[in-house]
Amino acid sequence: MAKLIVLSGVPGSGKSYFSKLLKKAKGSHVFIVSSDELRNMVGGSPQNFDFERIVWTMFYELPKLYSIDSDALVVLDATQITKNYRTDAVKCLRPFFRNIDLVVFQIDKALVDFQNLQREWAVPQDVLDKFCADFTLPDDEEIAFFDQTFFIKQTTDFASVIDAL
Repeated sequence: MAKLIVLSGVPGSGKSYFSKLLKKAKGSHVFIVSSDELRNMVGGSPQNFDFERIVWTMFYELPKLYSIDSDALVVLDATQITKNYRTDAVKCLRPFFRNIDLVVFQIDKALVDFQNLQREWAVPQDVLDKFCADFTLPDDEEIAFFDQTFFIKQTTDFASVIDAL
């Protein structure tokens, strides 16, 4: 049975970069479901929010399709900065996956600001600041929901988390 990885972090924290490294390290059975990529595909830009209903329907339906591959490692790449997005929204996926792991990106704000500016589609600073203010760490109930929870506090943590997945 397939495995699901839920990424949680503010824009610019390294979630998409981590996903690409994970795919490179683990191979062809890694499927990345990215809200930015879905917005780009559906609306022509990761910053086009006109089709959110379609984007989020695809975001939660594609993992079910990918789970048919019993060796699949499916990565949900979106901000998912609160408990509601991290657990409540993925409960519907539990029957499709043998494990659901959480990777929390707890990166220093100065580095997040810098990395955000390096992105092709930088998030406006006021929006990024709001994401950072709203970000919450998982509580005990959330940690119990996931099979494993990993915290990335700096980019040097990427390799050890990838190995553990």
